[in-house]
Amino acid sequence: MTFIKKAAGAALTARTSAGAAIAPAQAALPVLAAMAILLAAPTFALTSWLLAADHPAILFYAFPVIAAEIAVIILAVAAGFDLRAGFLRLHPTTRIGASVWLSAILCANLIAAPMRTAAIPLLFTTLVHAGFALALWSLLTSRWAAHMKRFLYCAAAGVGLFGAIFAAIILAELNNPAFDWLGVGIGITNIRQLGFYGITLVGVALGLGAPTRGWHWALAAAGTAFGFWLTILSGSRVAFVAAIIAATIICVLSERRRCMSVAVLVILALATAIPSSYLLIPHESWGFDRIIDRTFSGDANDYASGRLVIWKETWAAILDSPFLGHGEGQFRSQIVSAGNGLNHPHNALLQFLYQWGLIGTSALALMLAATVRDLRRAARSDVWLASIGVVAGLLAMAMLEGSLYHTYPVMIVVLCLVTLNATATSTSAEPRAFAEPRQHWAADQPALGK
Repeated sequence: MTFIKKAAGAALTARTSAGAAIAPAQAALPVLAAMAILLAAPTFALTSWLLAADHPAILFYAFPVIAAEIAVIILAVAAGFDLRAGFLRLHPTTRIGASVWLSAILCANLIAAPMRTAAIPLLFTTLVHAGFALALWSLLTSRWAAHMKRFLYCAAAGVGLFGAIFAAIILAELNNPAFDWLGVGIGITNIRQLGFYGITLVGVALGLGAPTRGWHWALAAAGTAFGFWLTILSGSRVAFVAAIIAATIICVLSERRRCMSVAVLVILALATAIPSSYLLIPHESWGFDRIIDRTFSGDANDYASGRLVIWKETWAAILDSPFLGHGEGQFRSQIVSAGNGLNHPHNALLQFLYQWGLIGTSALALMLAATVRDLRRAARSDVWLASIGVVAGLLAMAMLEGSLYHTYPVMIVVLCLVTLNATATSTSAEPRAFAEPRQHWAADQPALGK
């Protein structure tokens, strides 16, 4: 009997020691996942500048950003994420939408696409986005719930590092006559795309920083100014207006005291960003003057930068294959007005209809409907405000640009949508947007490490 007691005691001690050893490793996983998101943008900037000349796929497919999402998925698996269990936790409406959407995009890219070699790499990217969304949602609504703000901070810090690297490289290239000032090639393939980085920083800085005081408020002011500076530098009217829309939505949805703080931050940021943007204008396609000049252009099609012609031809192509679409990566080669140089129609709705058809686009809307429906139930915390500001800004930009075509802004939109749903979940005893009935949740506890 004594021997049995000693053996049982030794086994208990071993389990306790093992648990104590595992706990710090588990605690480090969300930190590492947030760091992966932080490093995505600056790594993308450096690798594309250094390697894209010899390996253009790094820039075109945004490999560092995809790698960051895959890293988050791997870390989520290490923390207990299970694909099947996570999928079963989704609300039935979301599950149906996701199932139909997955079937639709597989058919569009593997059957309907005229050039499957162009479709398959982008299909892989889309599937990575989906896996990233499910993995992150599963953990942010369970073990990583306390780390929602950390992920947003890291996204903003990543854009800040990206902006610093971008500015340093531009200064180094000022005297290079061969440098492509329109395509740039530093985490972007066109200077206008600098706007979606700026919008991300503006939304997070305003949402998280407006209610703070002291050096936190000063840091929020600097982040907002830097975000607007990047947006203005892009020379994009659309991005600049979208950043203003993001700030306005955060202000309107905030309580009165926070609204005043947001307004002050925006005024100070613009008063700093607009004049300072003139310090780095290496080409006429950059900066505030370009925004003003294009805003007051006379001709309608010129004012729209040729979008009207592209939209008309895209709509005609959609009608040719209305249900399945044409697949991803086909736009450049199939739309004549794209001139073999545009990858998307500069409108997110037309982009989705062209790629995935009516079936895939409707399924995507169904998949997201529950999150949109539950927005009103969530407490309007700083995390909620930052997330909704970023999503609103990037969606506004996507109506006239390609922010939902490019890998980095899609990752950020996914992160913010997941965070919005997680905040709604945390304020409800039984979340309606995604969670299945309680018996499924109880059954999935071991898989989620509870």
